[in-house]
Amino acid sequence: MNQKVLRFFASGAFISYLPTAILKNKKNTGAGLLGSVEAFLIYLFLGPLTFWAYLFLLLGIILFAIYVSQKTEFNGVEDDPKIIIDEIAGFFTAAAFLPYSLKTAIFALILFRIFDTTKIFFIKRAENFAVNIPQKTYNKYCLKGVQIVLDDVLAGLFSNLILWILIYFKFL
Repeated sequence: MNQKVLRFFASGAFISYLPTAILKNKKNTGAGLLGSVEAFLIYLFLGPLTFWAYLFLLLGIILFAIYVSQKTEFNGVEDDPKIIIDEIAGFFTAAAFLPYSLKTAIFALILFRIFDTTKIFFIKRAENFAVNIPQKTYNKYCLKGVQIVLDDVLAGLFSNLILWILIYFKFL
């Protein structure tokens, strides 16, 4: 894939360009939030899926996000804030296999954003797991892409676990 196509997917169909276009600043503050909201809307649009359909969708999104994050470059910056496909993978992980409802999806979005933003517990360490790996191995196994996506998927998993606990105890 060429860089234009990769940037299209990496930026969530160029959604991550909106903060700089609107705010006219150099930072992409809010791009991750926009990516999460975009994933939320896609999730609502898709409607309820069977277990297997959601599993294949989730695995496909995660693997595609890793590939796109590995191959996409924005002005030589490896983990540019314009790359929000990882937020999409993270939200779909947060909402994975939960009972389909607007309320559950909203809670998944809120919890995912909290854990993705704060990077609590082991999530922060996941961002830098491949620091001491030789460059040849790093490139061969798409570890740059894994590193970009992994913290979001872990934030999604943590959110999902909390949501299942809330559902089990009938708080949600």
